[in-house]
Amino acid sequence: MEYLIAALLVFLALTPVIAPFLRAREEPPPQPGHAELQELLGEKQTLYAAIKEVEFDYQAGKLALEDYQQTRHSYEQRAVALLEQIDRLSEGRGVKDARSRKEQSR
Repeated sequence: MEYLIAALLVFLALTPVIAPFLRAREEPPPQPGHAELQELLGEKQTLYAAIKEVEFDYQAGKLALEDYQQTRHSYEQRAVALLEQIDRLSEGRGVKDARSRKEQSR
């Protein structure tokens, strides 16, 4: 009988600690355009790293001035286009989020 009570007390003491690990993880449903936005943000990071690398190569003397300027200019043009795409997607999501918040508050 004592062992049963001791086991019950241990179980009750450990339940709050173990319970969060046993629950199913609740993830928000994927939003339309969310995957595309994440992909664009990843591409932005890659592009920024490429610009830094070109800058480093030029300063290290691995690139001629003309090659450096041409490469950097093409990367910068792509970055501008990419940032415009990200802004359009972000604004579209912001408008949808604001509408859904207004509808939920009614």
